[in-house]
Amino acid sequence: MSLNSRDSAPDHTSETLTQGQNLYYSGRLNEAEEVFSKALQKNPSQHAILNARGYVYAKRGKWDQAIKDLTQAVKLAPQNSRYLENLGTAYLEAGHPQKALEYFSLVLESASDSPQALNHRGLAFSQLGQYQDAIQDFSKALTFDNPMAEIYLNRAVAYLKSGAREAAKKDLDQTIRLNSSLHQAFQSRGLLELMNGEIEAAIQDFTRAIHLGADGGLVHYNRGVALTMAGDEGHAQEEYDLACQRHIYQACDHSGIQTQVHLQL
Repeated sequence: MSLNSRDSAPDHTSETLTQGQNLYYSGRLNEAEEVFSKALQKNPSQHAILNARGYVYAKRGKWDQAIKDLTQAVKLAPQNSRYLENLGTAYLEAGHPQKALEYFSLVLESASDSPQALNHRGLAFSQLGQYQDAIQDFSKALTFDNPMAEIYLNRAVAYLKSGAREAAKKDLDQTIRLNSSLHQAFQSRGLLELMNGEIEAAIQDFTRAIHLGADGGLVHYNRGVALTMAGDEGHAQEEYDLACQRHIYQACDHSGIQTQVHLQL
């Protein structure tokens, strides 16, 4: 998503946008929201301000309000691709991939070479289980200069979910070469290694993912599975306890643990 809509804003909104953006980027989201709301009370048809407030709502997890503001911004300025993409992103992050798909497709009608829109539409396709369509969008996005590690990661996950393990492994290796701080890449590669029986490599990647900040139940559960398969029952039980605390309920009955990879990505 993009907060800055200055290029489409009338002169009289620039001061408000600058004030609100400065507050936002200094972490004062409540105050930024107030600035934009006061401006909209005076003139509710300022599409640049609606877009900006919608962006702030989205960052605060207020999805219904974000979608309402961004929808109104799109109605007022339907040719603004930034507003369309922001609305699509809000729908995607709110768990409505079909609606997100509509807006990303609209963006791509006029900007077919936008890596960001292609990546976002690929994510929508992935959420809908349309992995081949997702892979096609991610692949096109990666043909442009300065390909992003995150797009390789997204394509790797789509490959993995579609059963193309070798292609997934190549993309995960490339993701890590480009950006070795993405815990999702190590977690996904660990899953792949575990499925391929590469137990020690899987343990190392799950451990690296945790060190980088992964702390969901799945990474602990799958590390526990790998440790069980390696014969390290003591440390495996510690991981199952952590997974159980994070609501991975199959980890809670320690006596019934099965060495099966949890494939939810």
